[in-house]
Amino acid sequence: MSWTCPSCGRTFSRDDQFHSHDTVGVDAHFAGRPERLRVSFDKLIGSLPSDVQVEALRTVIVLTARRTFSFITVQTKRLLVGVFLDRCLDSSRVVKVNPVSSRKFGSVVEVREPGDVDDELQQWVREAYELGARAARASS
Repeated sequence: MSWTCPSCGRTFSRDDQFHSHDTVGVDAHFAGRPERLRVSFDKLIGSLPSDVQVEALRTVIVLTARRTFSFITVQTKRLLVGVFLDRCLDSSRVVKVNPVSSRKFGSVVEVREPGDVDDELQQWVREAYELGARAARASS
């Protein structure tokens, strides 16, 4: 079951789920930024299943597939890619970990060039996708 917000058109797994209506286009995040950041973003998005929705809000790009599983913040010289997992990632690539709940952690990885979107990062994002998909199926 899903719910579509009548104000912004975004789709969620629960009725009246709290969210932002402050949407923008993905291109707005990359205006005035180095092309390598857009290439990195496109490489990451291209590695994901076709049912992933890319929702660009004013300050962050959210990746969802019935549930939010990842986010990307575009900064001047880098992307910060966050993945929601049931564990903290143990890697020197992780620049920050935010506990979301007692069983969910947001680990953030820095991407400065397309080569940083490697098999390891793609695996973490796919793992977050699968974890979100299992949770969505369990709550259906």
